Amino acid sequence: MKNKKAWIGIVYAVAVAAVFISISLLVMESLSGAPWYLFSSLLRLSFGVLALMLMCRTYERKAAEILMPGQNKAALRAGAGFGIFFFYYLILYAVGFGRIAELSFGIVVSRILLQQLTTGFYEELVFRGLVLEGYFHQDRKTWQVRLLYAAISFLLFGAIHVVTGWDLWRFLSTGMIGFAFAAIYLQSRNLILPMILHFVYDIFANLAGYVQWKDTALFMNLNGCFEIMQIVMLAVSIVMLVTPTGKGKC
Repeated sequence: MKNKKAWIGIVYAVAVAAVFISISLLVMESLSGAPWYLFSSLLRLSFGVLALMLMCRTYERKAAEILMPGQNKAALRAGAGFGIFFFYYLILYAVGFGRIAELSFGIVVSRILLQQLTTGFYEELVFRGLVLEGYFHQDRKTWQVRLLYAAISFLLFGAIHVVTGWDLWRFLSTGMIGFAFAAIYLQSRNLILPMILHFVYDIFANLAGYVQWKDTALFMNLNGCFEIMQIVMLAVSIVMLVTPTGKGKC
């Protein structure tokens, strides 16, 4: 390839994810509960740092620069798709929330907080940072190229969430969220906002498994729109992705 930097990050991302998943699957056989979530958090932090080091070395960028909030207006605008979906998600929570059951303090700390915090750090550095940084080293930074990179992020992000068992909707659902975060990074080069949004969303998503929901008609109707709202998120993210930024460049 003429421009190695444009694509090498994707190779690194696949390699890092493959090693991470292999270690996780091995350790899961002997750990469970809070000890597993604590180990998983440490593993995600370690591999996130590894991805950050690869980005610094490959693209000759400083860690502080990569993790510095930048072009916040462009980032927020590009994240409109996810913003619409997350607003719907919060309404769904508010309408259907009953009470939390069988959730210990250890699980709150290890799974709901630490694991999700490190997940946002690790997954955004790998599946947005490494996968998408090559776009900024392309000779042609067109909307078609942005779509290509976002589609790759979609595929890889969806794939890692079905490693232990194929589930078409889980693949598409997580892939669409990855695409929405990719739109933010490709239009602003801001990695902090996707990390924060990822962390906050994952808290609610993981907490949902411990919630006893109210089976009201309104909640059931809103819940039935979940897939539709994710498709709306994807559609809006595509529009944001193909729209030129205010300065005409990232």
